[in-house]
Amino acid sequence: MHSIPIQLSGNHACILGASSDLGMAVAKILSDAGLRLTLSACSENGISRITSAFPAATILELNLEKIARSAILDTGTTVDAALGTIDSPDYLVDCMQSDFEAFIAGADPADIAQYMEINITGRAICLRHISRMMLANRFGRCVFISSTAAALPNSGQGFYAASKLAGEALYQNLGVELGGRGVTSCSLRLGYVQSGRGNKFIENNPQAVTRSPAKRAVSSGEAARTVAFLLSDDARMINGTSITMDGGLTACK
Repeated sequence: MHSIPIQLSGNHACILGASSDLGMAVAKILSDAGLRLTLSACSENGISRITSAFPAATILELNLEKIARSAILDTGTTVDAALGTIDSPDYLVDCMQSDFEAFIAGADPADIAQYMEINITGRAICLRHISRMMLANRFGRCVFISSTAAALPNSGQGFYAASKLAGEALYQNLGVELGGRGVTSCSLRLGYVQSGRGNKFIENNPQAVTRSPAKRAVSSGEAARTVAFLLSDDARMINGTSITMDGGLTACK
């Protein structure tokens, strides 16, 4: 078996939501490639997990709800302080996502507002902060981890799908706006993945995976290696777009 090494001109990667199974897998690949890592999580358990696995990394606790609210109520000083330890990354992988499934007609308004504040406003503020540093260096590559739910949500995934679509729009426009100045971006729409919350869903809904022509879920290793390629020099012309990796699930009726 022949392996083709990926080429990465940068040397520093920031992974937001790094304590997820996919975030950990991507961090391992980039660490093995010799990149310096800044890793974020939003809970003590998440911080503990990434600290144990990557003791040399810069660890950042990000509470997106607080960041979003401080930006709305303040001039941004608090936001900059919260993100201040992110030191000019060359690469950004955005795996952040909080958990909220509810029917549109039955959801609590406060829960809706909080979820959107975290996953749309908070994400936009983080992306603004990091992309400005990339712009100053005229080099940056960003990958947003999206979901096929953005195109084909299951019942109860309306808010999740909306947040993923909003994230894709943010990253698409970033690539449109800054592509000519050295900063490019794309989104990776993943189908059912054998990791994290995906494992639980697959266990409870095995028939869902068989709807895919591939008849199986995407492995976390496959997804992580694809993310690494999308960060690489050879993929920089994949810009301002979304790529689907779901075994053909969304190609079917």
